[in-house]
Amino acid sequence: MIELLDVSYAYLDDSVYDVKQVDLTIGTGEFVVLTGKSGCGKTTITRIINGLAAKFYEGRLTGRVLVDSEDLNNSPLWKIGREIGSIFQDPRSQFFASLTEDELAFGCENYGIDRLLIEERIKNAVREINGENLIGRDIYPMSSGEKQKIAIASIYAVNPGIYVFDEPSANLDMASVIKLRDLMGVLKKSGATIVVAEHRLYYLTGLADRFIFMEDGHLIKEFSPKQIEEMKIEEKERMGLRTGNLQVCTGQLPYILTHDKPSVQIDSLTFSYGKNEIFSGLSLKAYSGDVIALIGPNGVGKSTLGQILCGLLKEISGSVSYNRNKVTSKKRRKKAYYVMQNTDCQLFGESVREELALNQTSQNEQEIEEVLRRYGLWEYRERHPASLSGGQKQRLTLAVADIIDTDILILDEPTSGLDGENMRIISEHLKQLSRKGKTLFVVTHDYEFAVATCNRALQLLKGCCHMDFNINKNEKLLLSCMQEREK
Repeated sequence: MIELLDVSYAYLDDSVYDVKQVDLTIGTGEFVVLTGKSGCGKTTITRIINGLAAKFYEGRLTGRVLVDSEDLNNSPLWKIGREIGSIFQDPRSQFFASLTEDELAFGCENYGIDRLLIEERIKNAVREINGENLIGRDIYPMSSGEKQKIAIASIYAVNPGIYVFDEPSANLDMASVIKLRDLMGVLKKSGATIVVAEHRLYYLTGLADRFIFMEDGHLIKEFSPKQIEEMKIEEKERMGLRTGNLQVCTGQLPYILTHDKPSVQIDSLTFSYGKNEIFSGLSLKAYSGDVIALIGPNGVGKSTLGQILCGLLKEISGSVSYNRNKVTSKKRRKKAYYVMQNTDCQLFGESVREELALNQTSQNEQEIEEVLRRYGLWEYRERHPASLSGGQKQRLTLAVADIIDTDILILDEPTSGLDGENMRIISEHLKQLSRKGKTLFVVTHDYEFAVATCNRALQLLKGCCHMDFNINKNEKLLLSCMQEREK
């Protein structure tokens, strides 16, 4: 179904090839996963397959790309889009409408599908993503996970023969990842050919026919699902991969905690967006050294809580105290820092180095170099932030947080789009901040990261504190909570 014959590709204005002399054959109905460290070329391969590399990004493509024996170079992009459905890592980049139903119908309408059939396909797509609660809603205020569901459903409604997924689980809660896995299973049974570029492997081991490891633009090695599941920790870490089996994840974090007084205290917090109540009577105490995982389904208010804690949003009632002193939302902005999930909203410099300099109180070049090396970004110091990969942007926002150096740090999905190696680097760094007495809140759907990094978990369900527990003593409970669908 898909053939890449001696394919190399470089983006416009880039002298270095991102994909180099790739030969790849994918059979009809086959399920293939591309994995490897950030920047290895996974996303570029997906863009080559769906035609965007040559026809949208207009880079230099050599070799031949065949889809169902037809040279992709001879096909217009609209025709490719009918046969190959693409789900991007950032779903906002593929939306054309503001309302859910309009977006789900958009692709079908463009291909002239009968209205009654469109309505039937929309119903089926919504059912498959468990998205009945998304109907009739404006897309843009939705959480990232909800937007990802809409993107998947919009492609499913068009019903192409080939599906190309780029980091589809990056913004989904674990319950939604289970639903995504179920949907991929339905697609596979229907005979669809599926290509997935992904760091998180655990949900794909029961679906994929093979896993292809990439490094520096080359296809290096193939693995069976069983090999991925049984891969030794040492080999996994050497290759920068994530686990293929969540049941083997363990973590033990030594803490220097002081429980004489809380560093952060929330009392009877209430917040709503218009008539939509998010919190009512939410209370919490956090201490120096705490790394608290904020978990729960997409759209339940985890990011909202983080934004209230750092003063980006103002509570309707209740209070937030730092070191037993009540602080207004305005004062919170100077005492806490929020690392957003949408990294593009937080990057303003003309270069990676300048991004850190903009947030630095002293002109200390040595500190900038030290922080960039810590996050593996020193070699990209003169690159524009917009030219970085999603994982590299994520690391850059964390580097900025290090430069600002507040005692309270809120991170929203800090491992979204990160490979295993960089996930472990960030985990170790957050542990170091914990030992320095910082208080950290981490909004996450990443069990592997949470169990290795956090000491507590706060599960939010319909805007209330559902459960607050110690992770290291309740790893199985954490996994159960993160996989639980909202009733």
